[in-house]
Amino acid sequence: MPASRRIFWIWMVLVWLMSASRVDAESIRVNGTGAMLSAIQQIVERHYQNQSEIRFDFRFPPIGSSGAIKALTLKQLDLALTGRPLKPEEQDAGLIQIALGHSPFVFVVHQGAAVSHTTMQEMTEIYAGRQKNWAEGGRIRVILRPVADADTAILTAISPAMKEALTLAHANRQPGSGLAETDIDLVDLVEKVPGGVGSVALTLILAEKRRLKPLHLDGVEPTVKAMEENRYPLIKPAFLIMRTDASATVRGIADYLGTPEGQAALHALGISNRTR
Repeated sequence: MPASRRIFWIWMVLVWLMSASRVDAESIRVNGTGAMLSAIQQIVERHYQNQSEIRFDFRFPPIGSSGAIKALTLKQLDLALTGRPLKPEEQDAGLIQIALGHSPFVFVVHQGAAVSHTTMQEMTEIYAGRQKNWAEGGRIRVILRPVADADTAILTAISPAMKEALTLAHANRQPGSGLAETDIDLVDLVEKVPGGVGSVALTLILAEKRRLKPLHLDGVEPTVKAMEENRYPLIKPAFLIMRTDASATVRGIADYLGTPEGQAALHALGISNRTR
């Protein structure tokens, strides 16, 4: 056989082997809360980058915690990332939750905004619509999350006054504006809408390097360290959800995120298990 023909067939065999390997690769489908999706994608894909037998399908846009839990139950996903724990009926459906930690839940403005500090009292007045401008100057435009969303629940739990303020904010919102269906929608709007302010987990801002400024709250900078020291009060939980029949690969992801290396990677992107 001529050398050129031999090289050609060797090349074809190599291509076939590579294709077969790709077809046989285990595909891990992941979705959930937008607050965590980018951070977990970066951590997991970096850890498994040399394992060609595993292919990750991080599905964007995010479908939220409840949507991902439902998709996981229907076997449309292999992993769900959530900002809330499982409900009893979800656990009864054959799901398991692994707590990854918490991320500071922060009030954010565009990084170019003049304001850098706020208070819980001021934010309550802003959501209630009684304060419409920053003391530093500039109109305020509040970006809300849906009433039933886990992020709204974090805010309403602050105080009865904040709960009432959010009720007023939703009641007074103009149709077609000021509402973000997902975490990613919220940060997009705060970046684009002049005077925009909203609330989101710090991990999303860090993972996606968003052009946003987390506001100091009651004199405390919203950092992971401040959260760990119980000086910063607002936190959002982070959970990994799998089925009881999850594959060894899926269980391995959960195991890795619990190792010192995995915990360090989470910590760098704003999620810590060293919290109350």
